[in-house]
Amino acid sequence: MLPFAYDALAERFATIRPWAKNAIGDATNRCAICMGYTLRLTPSQDDATIQTIMNADLKTSFQGAPPLAGGPQPGVLPGSGRPLGGLSQLFFIRASELLPRVQRAFGPADIEGVCKDVTPKVLGRRGVLYLENCYQTSGDKKHSFLFFQWTSGDHWDLFDGTTIVAQEDRLAGNRHGGQLYFWQAR
Repeated sequence: MLPFAYDALAERFATIRPWAKNAIGDATNRCAICMGYTLRLTPSQDDATIQTIMNADLKTSFQGAPPLAGGPQPGVLPGSGRPLGGLSQLFFIRASELLPRVQRAFGPADIEGVCKDVTPKVLGRRGVLYLENCYQTSGDKKHSFLFFQWTSGDHWDLFDGTTIVAQEDRLAGNRHGGQLYFWQAR
C-alpha cells in the first residue's frame, strides 16, 4: 500500500499534468514524468530523463515552462552534497524505468498479473496503475497488420476505482493481455 492518501495523489497528478504538457508538448509520452512527480520520485543516474531525449524543439518548450510548484528544483540533493543539475534531469521519461523505482520505494504491487485476469480485483480500489505493453507505439504500427496488432507501449496512471484518470477510460471490460501492477492508496 502506498503511504499517500488518494486525494493527495490526485492533487499532485492534477498539478503536474498541465505543466508536463506545456513543458514537453503532445508528441512525447508524459506518463512517467507525471507519475514520478506524483509519487515524489526522481531518477537515479542510470535512468533516462527528459535531458536524455532533449532536442532543440523540446529544449525550447521545456525552458519556457513555468516553475513547478512543489516539484523538484535544481540545486543540491539534500544529504548528498552533489548538484542535481538542470530541472530536465529530475523527471523520468521512460515508463519502464519508473517501475523498479516504485517497487524499491513502495514494495511490490498490491495486485499484479495479466490485466484481463486481475482487473476485477482492482475495480473499486483507488491508487496507481502501471500497464505493460498496453498501447501501440509508432514503431509497433510498422510491425502490425490487420490480424496482429503489436503493442509495446507502457503506461502509468491514477485509478479512481473505475476510471484510468488521464486516459479517461474505464478499466472494466479491458481485454488487455499485458501485465497490470496496482498500488493502492491509503
